[in-house]
This record gives sequence, structure tokens and C-alpha cells, in this order.
Amino acid sequence: MEERRRFPRLPLNTKVEYKALDQTEARFFSTVTKDISSGGICIRLLEKFAPGAVLEINFSIPGLKKFIIAKGRIVWVREFKAGSSKVYESGIEFVNIKDDDRKIIAEFTEKR
Repeated sequence: MEERRRFPRLPLNTKVEYKALDQTEARFFSTVTKDISSGGICIRLLEKFAPGAVLEINFSIPGLKKFIIAKGRIVWVREFKAGSSKVYESGIEFVNIKDDDRKIIAEFTEKR
């Protein structure tokens, strides 16, 4: 199957904190990632956000001490059942990330 993504994705299960930027008293929540690329990240959420919602995302790359802070726009959402709960895998495109942080992610995904 031909890869259609602009940025190659790497499976990654690491802790990430996020908050919605369109909520007046948004607080950070913790979850985990599914995969990552220099263009975006897929995270698993218990709350369903609509495509277009913007989140602040904070995470670190395993093996590196650098903490990455980015803003991302939800591009797609897939709903799954997890027991009696629902989980929403959400594909997020980075819309505001430091160039150095994007480079760190690109090098991390290329090395693996």
C-alpha cells in the first residue's frame, strides 16, 4: 500500500498532556499517544472534540530530556469502544510548534 502522508508516522505510546484552547477555564488532562510525525500526533481521548478544535499539547520524546509544547488542530476523530467507555483517537496537525522541536521529532521518527 502506498504511503500518502507528507510526514512518516512512528508508533509511539507516551504520556501527553492536553487542554482545549476554546474553553474559558480549560485545564490540562493526561492521556497517551498512538503515533507521531513531524507534522502531527495521534492521541487517545475520553472526550470527543470536533475536527477544527485547537489543543495545546505537552509531551516529551522517550530518551530525550526535551519537553515539547505545541498547538494542534484536530483533523480527524475515530470512535472506539473500550469496555463500557468510548475512546476517541484524534489525529492532530501541529499548527504552532517551534522549528527546533519539529526537527527533534523528525530526527526521532527517521532514526526508528
